[in-house]
Amino acid sequence: MTEANDDLGELLEETRILLPGAELLAAFLIPLPFTERFERLESHERTVFLFAFIATIVALACFLTPAAYHRIARPIRDKAAFKKFANRFIVVGLAPFSISLPLVAYLVTAVVTNTVVALILSGFVSVLVLVLWWVIPYARLHRRESSAPSTR
Repeated sequence: MTEANDDLGELLEETRILLPGAELLAAFLIPLPFTERFERLESHERTVFLFAFIATIVALACFLTPAAYHRIARPIRDKAAFKKFANRFIVVGLAPFSISLPLVAYLVTAVVTNTVVALILSGFVSVLVLVLWWVIPYARLHRRESSAPSTR
């Protein structure tokens, strides 16, 4: 098996991990406006809901794009180019997903407790996602690039 096929397999496996999370979040958010309790949300909580919903749907669309493209554009002849294409959509999808998680944490916590606790928890989730999904990988990327031998 070629390196492009190996990398593509890894990418598909990672997508299989991300998709259920985004789907679960969307499945949680979609029915909320149709419940009686939603009517009792404050205006800012409805706004938070709307942004969380839109961010989740955008993330889900990005995560699904490689599979849809692969299915429609079959056969994929240049697997290395497809892997780059798919990787971009996965990374782009992580941005709105990174936004939706703290927003949902805020929404749920605000309903269960109060605004102050919700802000603290959503701030914690924001920092957690920022560090684990963005800071650590980019720091490692920088370290990996600086330790690579020069090609001059």
